[in-house]
Amino acid sequence: MIPRARLEDVTETDIQRLIDHGVREGRTLDFKRELDLSRDGKQELAEDVCAFANAIGGDLVIGLEAFDKREGDSAVAKVLAPVQVDNLDATLLELVSSLRDSLEPQLATLHAHPVPLSAGGHVIVLRVGASPNAPHRVVRKGGGHFYLRNSVGKEAMDIHAIRTAFAFADSLADRAFAWRDQRLGVVKQRRAPLPLPDEPLVMVHVVPVAALTRRDAHPVETLLKAAAPLQRAQPAGCGHLPPRVNFEGVICTASPGANGVVNGYSQLFREGCIELVGVLDKHGDTGSLHLNPVQYERPLVEHGLPAIAQSFASLEIPAPAYLFMSLLRVQSLQVIFKRQGEHYGTYRPIPSHLVDIVAPPVYLESFEGDWADIARPVLDPLWNAIGEEHTHTNFDKGRQ
Repeated sequence: MIPRARLEDVTETDIQRLIDHGVREGRTLDFKRELDLSRDGKQELAEDVCAFANAIGGDLVIGLEAFDKREGDSAVAKVLAPVQVDNLDATLLELVSSLRDSLEPQLATLHAHPVPLSAGGHVIVLRVGASPNAPHRVVRKGGGHFYLRNSVGKEAMDIHAIRTAFAFADSLADRAFAWRDQRLGVVKQRRAPLPLPDEPLVMVHVVPVAALTRRDAHPVETLLKAAAPLQRAQPAGCGHLPPRVNFEGVICTASPGANGVVNGYSQLFREGCIELVGVLDKHGDTGSLHLNPVQYERPLVEHGLPAIAQSFASLEIPAPAYLFMSLLRVQSLQVIFKRQGEHYGTYRPIPSHLVDIVAPPVYLESFEGDWADIARPVLDPLWNAIGEEHTHTNFDKGRQ
């Protein structure tokens, strides 16, 4: 795969580097000289996309000629072969839609990016993200075939490979949930990287699929650079000191108080997962124990998630990823909020049987978009618990 976390950041320099360095096709990279939009050409593209989706994803680079490859070997990038297409944007929109529909189940993690070339024309990069719905098959009249990407190309999957793919797809989600649950357990058992006060907490976890399949750790120097944006993450409005190395990877923490206790931290783990933890204020103006969701919802949307996206870009970790949010030790707290147009706050108790509120995950197909809209599904469970459909927090830039 081209080492750019954001597909739109891929430039001619990145493509030329594939040629200059003699990069080979592999499990996450494939070259094609021409954009063949014939029926057979689209069929072949669908098979290639299917193969990537059933593995760990990858980039299909169209407009790049490769040296002839020997049997059993992979092709090496040779020279640019610019793609010349009228109305390129419309063509790519139709192509991506067609390729998504060519697979069963439909593939959501396919995106296209035309890379303009200085000499004219484009190289087209089709990026296939690891799919939570794998395995996919290419739909054909009367049936279809499953394909899998290997180090030298694609291959049709036999029944054993198909069974393994179904099990692997289930295990990816299971591993993300298990990782989140393990981290919740660490904090509940008071084994966090730094001591936290015995107060309500918000915990945010973002688990990239690439981190679940990565076999090695990112170098410490790389982690330190990537963690710099996390200094601005502000979980629950908690400011951070600059990043420093710890056993788990690199961490940004609040200023420690007595006995080294901190009110929050942002942890970047060696494999690329991220954890934000913030202490929630449970004392309001009325003196009652209450929780104001604005304290953690706005910082997450305005600072936390954008900072996480920047860290992933620095590590060149692509989407997709799982976004989790949990509220710990919130049993019987009062939630205070204002509806639009109201002058006085409304108080609603969190049901006494809910010690923690652990939201279902959001599957992030990209690290871009309106973060308020993206985050709402992990914010809403607290509001559902007190009888409200959605968060009442106002995320508008011009709010009063």
